[in-house]
Amino acid sequence: MSIKKRKIIAVTGARSDYDLLTPVYEKLSTDKRFEFQLLVTGSHLSDNFGKTITNIESDGFEIADRVYNLVDSNDKIGRIISIGNQINGLTQTFNRVKPDIVLVAGDREEAITTAMTCAYMDIPIAHFFGGDIAKDGNIDNSVRYATSKFAHIHFPTIQKHKENLLRLGEEENRIFVVGNPALDKFVSTKEISTMELSKRLNFSIEANEKYLVLIQHSIINQVEKQEQHIKETLEAIIASGYKCFINFPNSDAGHFAIIEAYRSYAKKYKQLKLFQNLDRETYINLLRNAACLLGNSSSGILEAPSIKLPAINIGLRQRGRLHGDNVLFVENNKTQILIALNTAINDKNFIENLQKSNNPYGDGKTSQKVVKVLTTIKLDDNLIYKNITY
Repeated sequence: MSIKKRKIIAVTGARSDYDLLTPVYEKLSTDKRFEFQLLVTGSHLSDNFGKTITNIESDGFEIADRVYNLVDSNDKIGRIISIGNQINGLTQTFNRVKPDIVLVAGDREEAITTAMTCAYMDIPIAHFFGGDIAKDGNIDNSVRYATSKFAHIHFPTIQKHKENLLRLGEEENRIFVVGNPALDKFVSTKEISTMELSKRLNFSIEANEKYLVLIQHSIINQVEKQEQHIKETLEAIIASGYKCFINFPNSDAGHFAIIEAYRSYAKKYKQLKLFQNLDRETYINLLRNAACLLGNSSSGILEAPSIKLPAINIGLRQRGRLHGDNVLFVENNKTQILIALNTAINDKNFIENLQKSNNPYGDGKTSQKVVKVLTTIKLDDNLIYKNITY
């Protein structure tokens, strides 16, 4: 007698969440107990953000649907309209495919739209990274915690995040601490030489050369300050004299000013190299060989500690999150950034301490823990109908 496969759809809306959960997707897609597909939406489908659905197609995952929702706007209202469009598209797909479980990660719009839609359709939703908190005033916190209240299964990264979910009134039998899935792939990715890296990036990197990587996103409640903020960062990089590889920001309101500044500075200063998206192997090796990661990406918090990479977190984004000894926090200020760069690259005490430190977000075995839960958890009314414990 054949056992019915569990039909699982994962929703991905951006390069960031896709890279975090790819190890889980790989496990599920090769496990005969599951019928696994991706629903692709958001900036993945936009030419302005590198049309990263091509990376998903190259990775060979089956795509259940493409939900085009993104309004190409630099204004806050554009993101709100995009959210409404997304709910409509998700509903149509889930009604047609009828998944047993839907996976979603983090704190962007596809997290809350997916969780709301599934909750109203009585579809179990499994949410990654719930219980995390950043004291930066950004809307991501609200989205993350609201998503947790809709979710039926929680995959937090660390014990502290589980405790935060319990304080929200979530039932303990729904919560499974699994670590950061991105580390599964991050620590095992094949190393490539700086010569090969130079060839792939079409930009010369000498052996043992110190260079920087910049990933800086807009903050929705500081949209009007983004031009000033990114220029402080770029001026510090130019003053440092180091080559710098710059990744485009995500689609949050305010990203136009950041991209415009990148293009303007890159035309003027040959030490800067822009890229929209890189394949995972190239990107990880770019970080692996870098002297420092700058900006406000979660990569500096979550993944960089595993490769002993210093990260300078600029501005409010990511403030208050658990972090390793690799992270230095500064304001959007050229002088502060330059001081932090000197510490990260030249301070012997900082470097020695970094080499001894561990990543607080896991051991690189997350995906197998997730698969075990998705295989064994009982799909019944007790899972769907939630109670608050207080």
